[in-house]
Amino acid sequence: MRPPSISYPVLVADIGGTNCRLSLVADPESPHRPLARLGTGSHPTAEAAFSAVLSDVTEKPRSAVIAVAGPLDGRQAQLTNAVWSLDGQRIATALGLTQGLLVNDFEALAASLAVLGPDDAVTLVEGRPDPDGVRLVLGPGTGFGAAALLTHGERGMLIPTESGHIGIGPEDHAEHRIWPALSNGVSRVTVEHILSGDGLVRLHKAVALTSGTPAPEVSAADVARLAEDGDPGALKTVVCFWRLLARVAGDLALVFKATGGVFIAGGIAPHLLPLVDRAAIRTVFANKPPMEDLTGSFALRVVTAPDAAEQGLAAIAGNLHRFGLDDPKRLWFG
Repeated sequence: MRPPSISYPVLVADIGGTNCRLSLVADPESPHRPLARLGTGSHPTAEAAFSAVLSDVTEKPRSAVIAVAGPLDGRQAQLTNAVWSLDGQRIATALGLTQGLLVNDFEALAASLAVLGPDDAVTLVEGRPDPDGVRLVLGPGTGFGAAALLTHGERGMLIPTESGHIGIGPEDHAEHRIWPALSNGVSRVTVEHILSGDGLVRLHKAVALTSGTPAPEVSAADVARLAEDGDPGALKTVVCFWRLLARVAGDLALVFKATGGVFIAGGIAPHLLPLVDRAAIRTVFANKPPMEDLTGSFALRVVTAPDAAEQGLAAIAGNLHRFGLDDPKRLWFG
């Protein structure tokens, strides 16, 4: 039996908690062509946003592959940090599509690991990556996500997670000092509570409180800019953010035994790259007694390609079978 395939042209959409990026892939051999970037929630529904963008497009899509920053329920999804809900059948009807597929946003990023070029990521820890090993992608943005890519020959499997909602606690003296401020008002501190855009702001406030200095109202972008300008509080915040991110990356690498490499993606890490202390990151990432021999082999890279998710979606559209997404129960039809 021939495995299901996607009809071209394909609309690929990366819907995060803050931004939505739309591109069109004309055929399996063509790169994605950006159509628009708009705010998530800028239209009443996702299909209304898609329709508005496609109204000016001559070549209409016949299908869609859509990445959603939230858990999936078959052919439906609800964004975790935004109001849009998505229903495959509803989208197909609204846009006149023949078929489509919903994936988690980090499934799309995990798929991109199969097609990203050498210049699409920056190495923080060399490690000894196994080309056939499990590859893990994770990272902070509006929220925090993670997914793994398992490969066996030409066949692969994408494993999405909800790792942003696991708990996290302090480990060193500096973290113990700021943790009361971070945990104030919440029943449990999760990875996403700290390692996200809002988390960077929370961390900045916690650092200010424990330092006895005023905590101005700032955005995550402000914290990054202040740190680059040499502001002591912002610098301390970014140092702590990187250490926590490296610690979580090392922990999740152990969970998946990510011998193929660990990749940090999302909208925040690339902007903070100029401020990373690579020696400190290497230590925190691999310091997992009694498993140092294993963690010392893990590679750590930061994905810098702004269109990584779109590259992953285009790769999925081109070969559903390659990524284990050829299950008819996940496809939806117009």
